[in-house]
Amino acid sequence: LAACPFVVVQEAFFTTETCRYADLLQLLLNQYRLLASHDVAGLTEHNRQQTRLMGEIQHQVRLRCEHLQALGLKPDERGMAILIGKLPSPLRQQVDEQWQRLEQLLLQCRRQNEQNGRLLAGQIETIHTLLGQESSYGRQEHFPD
Repeated sequence: LAACPFVVVQEAFFTTETCRYADLLQLLLNQYRLLASHDVAGLTEHNRQQTRLMGEIQHQVRLRCEHLQALGLKPDERGMAILIGKLPSPLRQQVDEQWQRLEQLLLQCRRQNEQNGRLLAGQIETIHTLLGQESSYGRQEHFPD
C-alpha cells in the first residue's frame, strides 16, 4: 500500500490543496471588504494575489486528476469516491474526512464568490443608474450558452 502513488501523494496533496482553498476563502472575504469600501488600490493588489493563488489551485487540481487517472479512475467526484472506498479502513476514514473538508471549503469559496459578484453587480447597476444609463451587466441574453 505504501507504494500506491495516491498514498504517497495523499498527505501532501490534501494538506496543500486544503490550505490553498482556505487561503482563497480568506482572499474572497477580503475582496468583499475591498469591494464594499471601493478600495481600488487594495483591489488591484488583491487581484494579483488571487490570480497567483488560482494558478496554484489549478495546478493542484491537475495533479489530483492525473493521479486518479494513473490509478485508472475518472478524475471526478465518483472517481475519488471509488478510490476512497478501496482504501484500508483507517486510511479510508482519514482521506474521506480530508476530502469532505476540501469539498466544504470549495462550497464556501463558491458562496463567497457569488456574494462578491452580487455586490459588484449592484455597484455597477448603481453607477449606471446615477449616470442615467441602462445597464446590461449580468443579463442572461449577454451570456449565451
